[in-house]
Amino acid sequence: MSSAWILKTPQMREAGKEILLREALVAHMRSTRDRQILASIAGDERPLEDLLSFFASFYVYNYQGLRLFGPDSESSSPDRKTDLEREERRQLELEIRQLLGNTFREEVDIARLVSEFFVTVCDELGLSASVPQPPDRLCDLVVEFLSKIPSDYSPNASIDFINAITGWGAEFRRDLYAKASGLKESALTLRDELIREHEEEIIEISTLKRGIVRIRGQLTYLTAPLRAEDLLPDVLDSIVKSAWENICARGQRLAALKIAHGIRISFLDFVEEYVDTPTTLERMEQELGKKASEAFGQALIDNPGLAHSIISAFVGLPEEDVKAALRQKGLRDPVELGRALMETEHEESVSEQKEPEISKEELENIERSMRMLEKIEKALNGPVKGMLRARGLRAAELEKIGIDLLTKDESTLVGIEKQVLAELRKKVRVPPPDEMQRLIDLRARVQSGEIGGLEATSATEMIQRRVHSEAVNSLRLDLVWHLIIGVMTNVARVVETYLRSKHDLLRIRAVLKSIYEETEMELQYLREEILIDLLSLRIYEMKCVHPELDAPTVCAWLHARLSNKSLTAAKDELLSTPSPVYEGIVEASLALDRLEFNNYAIAYDVMHRFLTRQRLAKARREELALEDKRREQEMLLQRRKSLDVLNFIYTKAHTVFRVIGRVGTRGLEWGPSDDMKCANLLAFYIQTNRGRPVCKQCGATPKDGVCPDHGRVYMGVADDMDNLSVFVMRA
Repeated sequence: MSSAWILKTPQMREAGKEILLREALVAHMRSTRDRQILASIAGDERPLEDLLSFFASFYVYNYQGLRLFGPDSESSSPDRKTDLEREERRQLELEIRQLLGNTFREEVDIARLVSEFFVTVCDELGLSASVPQPPDRLCDLVVEFLSKIPSDYSPNASIDFINAITGWGAEFRRDLYAKASGLKESALTLRDELIREHEEEIIEISTLKRGIVRIRGQLTYLTAPLRAEDLLPDVLDSIVKSAWENICARGQRLAALKIAHGIRISFLDFVEEYVDTPTTLERMEQELGKKASEAFGQALIDNPGLAHSIISAFVGLPEEDVKAALRQKGLRDPVELGRALMETEHEESVSEQKEPEISKEELENIERSMRMLEKIEKALNGPVKGMLRARGLRAAELEKIGIDLLTKDESTLVGIEKQVLAELRKKVRVPPPDEMQRLIDLRARVQSGEIGGLEATSATEMIQRRVHSEAVNSLRLDLVWHLIIGVMTNVARVVETYLRSKHDLLRIRAVLKSIYEETEMELQYLREEILIDLLSLRIYEMKCVHPELDAPTVCAWLHARLSNKSLTAAKDELLSTPSPVYEGIVEASLALDRLEFNNYAIAYDVMHRFLTRQRLAKARREELALEDKRREQEMLLQRRKSLDVLNFIYTKAHTVFRVIGRVGTRGLEWGPSDDMKCANLLAFYIQTNRGRPVCKQCGATPKDGVCPDHGRVYMGVADDMDNLSVFVMRA
């Protein structure tokens, strides 16, 4: 089931923007079109982790145009091309699944830990929320919850936890979104443009990096989740203070914060069940939607004064935006909204037991029919009867006439009935009697609840009910997908890793062009050093984002992106082929697992393999270009040799015999331009026929060197005079 968003983030309100990748991925997951395409490709049900990995590969492949294999792998055969695409998707899914690892499962646990932290703070320190300075107990809670993060989790789990409780993560995302939406820097040098951070391209990775820098003082990869003893006292104080400010920003709405996070905990427990259970996006959405209807419906009924605050705390949007969005859809009364959510949950449970009685298309047809009937009835009781009363007809007789008049055959009408029908036809289109009977019966069935349990008295009420029902359903799905947005951080980081490589490759190719155009070797070497510096930064950045990966995997992944290979093939090549680092010394591969991630040799190895491959590809392209040029020149020369100078004179001389009456004489006269053409052709004729065999007696030019009339007696090699004589003789 798909519907439009009601609770929109700033990115959702701006069509076409996909800066915040978590929201972009969820928007595509909610799209009906994408689900249909995904279902046709994915096939059977999958566990949630595998489903998200597959969707990430689908997004990268279909929407970002990333390809694992280069153009050389493409084939003109449609079957071969289909097989290649299928293999690319499979390899891409395996790579993404490898990079994702267990981080999605861990992220669900960390999100639950964050909600438990807020619930605990609200329970223990809620009365102290008006105090400007954080109480000592808050520091103890931060230390306690940091220690609850399992030591075998991703080291970045502690950074995500701190970013969530302090509000730093939301602050970083707002800043990066504003930066990405604003004006871009220009007039940068080649090195500055290549080496700069480009934070706006990778929002989630940049959020993580900023969190690491704020906590550790510099960008560094972690080896284990942080504990309190790993933090400097000033850093711990800053975390506690920011967490307190984030909590106190709620003012008197801490009860709403507690309720929202309590609901989130129950949702996350439910999501965790799907991590290993085969499912589909539709089924997961349906099951979570039921839980959202029940949990939020009851919460809004029990706490109508906190309704907007609860929704605001759950989805992470300002309370004013939530109020405005709900008001725009006519959802003003919190208690009524809560009951509508509960009814939606009940209707869904009933619909599972029996087929729905009426579809959306049928409902729209019923609305149109009822609107038509109401329009006719309004015209009859209003202007038609009013006009006839003004003409002097008896009001009592007119009041007896109702809409059922139109169900009678016109031949049976008498007197005043005919006048009413005639005037009504001037105002509206009157359907035939059998159609009118159908419309009246349809309205009666709707009002009695016989059709789909509608029990509507008018088309307006039916439309209002449908719009209200759609708005409630959209809100229910909004709550579900906003929850999913909150646990898509690690999936988004994996996708951003691929997008980073795509953008870097475009910038690298621009530098390669400048390298090829440069004639001085020193400048070429300097620009190659810039590329090696860039790769050094990317290797270290990838280790910071995916600290669980070892050196061979990180380097193989970057090598795969630069060489259009799968991760497995790239890793085998790095470990089994000689390294450029040892070129001219020894043929051996680089011992990647023994080197630090910021080692220059690793970046040198991967980048020089790429540069060598690019030079070979450039040489092949130049060779093919020269071959094409040589072939073109040969074809041109062959064409020139095939020209017959006599054809020009023959055509000019015989045109007069084919001319029709309306053609003027200008094109038939021999002029100076014809002299020049003839002279050029004659010179070309003499030049190209030098040295050919010619009979000095009769002017024959046999190719085999034997004159058919004189044999070999008068045969010789033609000079310019011989060729001129042959030309004049034949002309």
